Formats: sequence, C-alpha cells, structure tokens
Amino acid sequence: MDIFVEQIVKKKLSGKDYLIAVAVTVAGLALIVLSFLIPAISIFVIAGVIFGAYYLISSRNLEFEYAVTNGDITVDKIICRRKRKRVVSVDAHDIEEIGKFNPELLKSKSNFKPLFAAETDSGEGSWYFCAHSAKQGSVLVVFDPDEKTLSAIKPFIPRQVAFVAFGRN
Repeated sequence: MDIFVEQIVKKKLSGKDYLIAVAVTVAGLALIVLSFLIPAISIFVIAGVIFGAYYLISSRNLEFEYAVTNGDITVDKIICRRKRKRVVSVDAHDIEEIGKFNPELLKSKSNFKPLFAAETDSGEGSWYFCAHSAKQGSVLVVFDPDEKTLSAIKPFIPRQVAFVAFGRN
C-alpha cells in the first residue's frame, strides 16, 4: 500500500519581517524623492521602485509544504505562492533522530546544518529530525508536522529511533 501525505504550513510574520518591510518602504521613498532631481527618468524610477518594493515585501510571505511519499520526505518552501524551492529531501530510513525541538539542541548538534521550515523562526513547539541528505549532507530540519504526517513518517524510520521518539506505540 502506498503512503502519500501532504501538509502546508504558513510561516507567521516576525518582527524581522516587519522591519524589512519598513526598511524597504523608507528606502523606496528616498529613491523616489531623489528621482525628482532628474525629471526625465523619474516616472520610470517611481514605477521600478514601487514594483521592487512590492516584490521584496511580498516575498516575506512563506509557506512550507511537507510531503511524505513511501518513506521519502521532502520539504519545499513556497514564496508568496509564485515560486517553489526545495529545502530538503531525505529518505526516512536515514533519520538518525526525531523529536520535539528545543533551541538548546542546536548547540549539541553543531555538525548538522539547521534548516527551519516551521511556523516561527524560533521553532517553538515544533518537531525536528536529523538525517543525511544526498545534496546537503547532515541536516537538522525543524518543522511543524500534524499527526497525519508523523504517522506517515513513523513506519519508515529505524525502530530504535521511533522507540526513543514515540515510545512503544
């Protein structure tokens, strides 16, 4: 029986995202004011600045898609519903550790490349897994799976890893 589960998680905007939006707006307004020094090109500069500001600010709207297909786990980043970028793809059999995320974990797992694909930048209340990716090497992925996604991953991870993370279930 084939297993296929998809889940989309929207990233919540943080203070950093709002700060970027304000900085882009202020820089855009400054460019527009400066463009009035050369009236012949000011309309083109204004149009370019408005488009650029919209593009940069809207690019902060992120969604993450988790897909589990027969033990293959892929995490994609969807940028403002216009662009999709693969974050990581791993085989669940290669997962070395899985569990609830704790920020202190990053210090003890310094040899793993951290990849955040969670609702928040801090990873509060999220899960993590450590695995080896063919393209990226050793990765620590922070994500927010629901029960259905965790249930799809569970049969494919090594038995000892599943026992440590989920108990006897």
